[in-house]
Amino acid sequence: MNEIKKIVVSRTDKIGDLVLSIPSFYMLKKLYPKAELTVLVRKYNYDIVKNLSYIDRVIKVDEYDEKELSEIIKSIGADVFIALYVDKLVLKLAKDSKAPIRIGPLSKIKSFFIFNRGVYQKRSKSLKNEAEYNLDLIRKLDKNRFDKYFEIENRICLEEENRKKAEKFYQDNRIRAEKTLVINPFMGGSAKNITDEQYADLINRLLKKKDMDIVITAHISDRERAEKLLSMIDGNSVYLYINEGSVLDMAGVIERAKLYFGGSTGPTHIAGALGKIIVAIYPNKPTQHPKRWGVYPKRDVTYIIPDENQKDEDYSTKIFTTYTDEIRERIVDKIIENMEREI
Repeated sequence: MNEIKKIVVSRTDKIGDLVLSIPSFYMLKKLYPKAELTVLVRKYNYDIVKNLSYIDRVIKVDEYDEKELSEIIKSIGADVFIALYVDKLVLKLAKDSKAPIRIGPLSKIKSFFIFNRGVYQKRSKSLKNEAEYNLDLIRKLDKNRFDKYFEIENRICLEEENRKKAEKFYQDNRIRAEKTLVINPFMGGSAKNITDEQYADLINRLLKKKDMDIVITAHISDRERAEKLLSMIDGNSVYLYINEGSVLDMAGVIERAKLYFGGSTGPTHIAGALGKIIVAIYPNKPTQHPKRWGVYPKRDVTYIIPDENQKDEDYSTKIFTTYTDEIRERIVDKIIENMEREI
């Protein structure tokens, strides 16, 4: 086949999933630097990828109806269509693209008919990180070329506006960036978490043991819960950052802090892409374990897994049933240990 000139790659699900796809976007451009790279995402993820210099075009799939979107994809004339995540819409777009090479996970019956270079992955077994499953699909294009040029790149790019908003928030509240812990307690429910009351207890104990400022981040949709959580905390050095705008505004707040704590959620992966020190609470269940959904690549991350040595965790609930005082103290100690580090 002639040199690849146009590539479409799709990742149309949640924030964390998209961040774990950035290494794949980067590798596509590294393999084919002259190719036009188009990325398909959801609107709420647009800002995460719009500033990546190696992406030529970003299409927000939920800005169009299905017919309009199909026409746009057809008009690109892609040589390659890669689906990092598959649903009914993505399968249709892969087919409509008429790309000579169509790559994706063979996870649905239709995918066997649409992807002519499909990869049978069994992601549910969680044998590797989601980012590595994504990269396996990119490798399918040209194994030798991929192995020769492989490099990990997962950084996200903030704009000056995002950093100025974060700076103003810190200055207005007299928050000491070098002594700041950012906590994101709110998750979409795809993995287990602790309760808001347990977060409040954790924060109260941290404040008694260490002089620090704590910023609780939350999306506007969680404002009421965040304000209630704040009311349960004793102390004046805890602040709410309610994100009403771009996800990169919240990223700016995380970037200025010394340390980040959260669960298996998008902001945790954003913290990873910003190279922050992270303490994270994750479940032991394979489909939720950090082996599959942890920060990639793992740099300065400590995982606390409450049910690691427990067989009686109840996975019918979204809250850890094995979260104990011992686990809480492990989290407190690890956060303080990292806050005291010289960096």
